Amino acid sequence: MPQTVEAIYHDGIVELKHKPVGIRRANALVIFLETEETEKRNAVDLGKVRKKKSSVDKWIGVIEGAELGDWKAERRLALERKAP
Repeated sequence: MPQTVEAIYHDGIVELKHKPVGIRRANALVIFLETEETEKRNAVDLGKVRKKKSSVDKWIGVIEGAELGDWKAERRLALERKAP
């Protein structure tokens, strides 16, 4: 026999407020009664993206031939000096 059980949906999960009586396994229908306001998303214009240089493209000339050394070790030492 069909039963109605109040539930809350979030992040792909439906949480029932109470366990339905006499049902261990059954097919169910979910009806969303109200929705929260969601962020307005703007579509990406792929034409514009393809025409623009990426941030990597802009830095290639600067990075090419640069002596980077062991920047991770230098950063780690700088952070260790600041530690209390």
